[in-house]
Amino acid sequence: MRTTLDLDRELLDQAVGVLGAASMREAIETALRESIQARRRKELVAALGTFDLQTSLADLARQREDE
Repeated sequence: MRTTLDLDRELLDQAVGVLGAASMREAIETALRESIQARRRKELVAALGTFDLQTSLADLARQREDE
């Protein structure tokens, strides 16, 4: 789909660099996808609530070794 956007050039250049995008289009699409994913994660966390996780770094390391 083609559309015309008036974007901040410095912001777009930063996005291309930070995201390692090969093009402006790739940077915009990647930024949109990541923004949507972040919002969905935030909504999921809010919906599920919170819990106490009593796991140490050593416990996590053991779990990784078991996989």
